[in-house]
Amino acid sequence: MNKKNLETYDIIIFLKMIPKLGSFMGLDLGEKRIGISISNKERTVAISYKTIHRAKFSKDMEIIKKYIVDNKIVGLIVGMPLNLKGERGKKAQSIRRLSQEINNIMKLPLLFWDERYSTQAINKMMIKQDLSREKRKLLIDQSAATWILEGVISTINT
Repeated sequence: MNKKNLETYDIIIFLKMIPKLGSFMGLDLGEKRIGISISNKERTVAISYKTIHRAKFSKDMEIIKKYIVDNKIVGLIVGMPLNLKGERGKKAQSIRRLSQEINNIMKLPLLFWDERYSTQAINKMMIKQDLSREKRKLLIDQSAATWILEGVISTINT
């Protein structure tokens, strides 16, 4: 964990940095869109929240900060794209840099969470529900963020 940035890959360390109650925000950081999900304050449910269509970094941060304040967020969960061997590649390095920039502004504990297969799993589920390609495109990022956040909530509550 980097104390200055409040970042960790370890859920035990993350849980020590946050209050007992309070909502988490799940982030699926993409090049074109940012998927956002939010938990309830008891951390038992992840709710698909919004998709931000990326613009200037400062504008994106303004929007995220508003959602953090509006929902009393106490911790951030960022999906970390690992390769099949569980290692961080180029995309993960990019996500890490962006997360550090977000963290420098938001000053909240941040947990990196393995997001392997999250988008593919959500896409398959949406296809089974017979959602159109257009509808899937609108929902995929926030749904992937929800999948990531649900993984953390499930781990915490077991």
